[in-house]
Amino acid sequence: MRLIRLTANYISEIIAGKIGTNRPQLESCSLALGSFDGLHLGHQELIHGVKASRDRLGLDSGALFTFMQHPRQLLDPRAEPFLLTTWRAKLALLQEMECQVIVAADFCPELSRLSYEEFVEKFLVGYLGMKHLVAGYDTHLGANRRGTAATLEELGRNLGYTVEVIPPVKSGEHIISSSAIRKALAAGDLSLAEAMLGRPYAIWGEVTPGDRRGREIGFPTANIQPLESMKLLPETGVYAARVQVPGDVVVPGTPGVLERVTESLPEVDLQGDILSAAPSDWAIFGGMVNFGYVPTFHGDGLVEPRVEANMFGFEGDLRGRNVKVEWIKKLRPEKKFAGADELVVQLKRDQEHARKVLGLD
Repeated sequence: MRLIRLTANYISEIIAGKIGTNRPQLESCSLALGSFDGLHLGHQELIHGVKASRDRLGLDSGALFTFMQHPRQLLDPRAEPFLLTTWRAKLALLQEMECQVIVAADFCPELSRLSYEEFVEKFLVGYLGMKHLVAGYDTHLGANRRGTAATLEELGRNLGYTVEVIPPVKSGEHIISSSAIRKALAAGDLSLAEAMLGRPYAIWGEVTPGDRRGREIGFPTANIQPLESMKLLPETGVYAARVQVPGDVVVPGTPGVLERVTESLPEVDLQGDILSAAPSDWAIFGGMVNFGYVPTFHGDGLVEPRVEANMFGFEGDLRGRNVKVEWIKKLRPEKKFAGADELVVQLKRDQEHARKVLGLD
């Protein structure tokens, strides 16, 4: 996978005509563009369209033009967490999807003010050599969102590229979109989110010190801090989950391991600094996750909700390490119990329920 990086400074120079006016970076390409937040089944249809048109038209490359930061992070800096995929996870998924060329641009003020005509002419055609554009049915490009499928096709007749429009992709009665997935997560509907994503919704986090109360009551948990503060979390509650941990912390012969997988992501800390190259293998455990304010032990509850994962059969030290949580199904809302004994009774029920959901019994 080739990565073409467009920094804000580089974008300014292309707009000013200082660079990108000679030979395009790609000899010829089919291209799709967007934020691709979630890389859901609708986005995957665009990617398939790029690959198919590249081969059908005999073009040199298939490319995706996307952004290092979601445009909303610039346009609405006060936005609540909303990201379905972090940049790090997005790159790994695109690698798995065998994307040929990724154009990673900074979404900067200069770019946001550009008309769709100038953006297409200078960046997509002039700089990247686009000959075919694969667009979603609801595409809107450029200042004031004037670059629609119809206006882009008209522009293509002047600039020498063709346009292919991908119709909406549905999951049952639902049109698949990033906003629809966010609504499903906000409602705790993990099954619908998974159906639209084509995979379980997941977060990556660093295991940080917790209260150790879980260990005291027989349900040890890993306190997980998401690596990206803008990453969207589901509705609070108790969930059945699959938890992926570095294989080197798993004692040989541990009975709870469901499978071992490879993972292309390096481990990073909460500041984004690399802790280590990706371990050669990762181990997946079934488990249950409480995402909430822990009111049983914290009075009126914590100020911020916490992700705590109990992994069935896991023994080892995960402090400071990265784990991946796949949210499978919501079991119940979070509840304040009278004390630890009442909580333990419920946790045993939750564990039994989670095991059935995960097919472990």
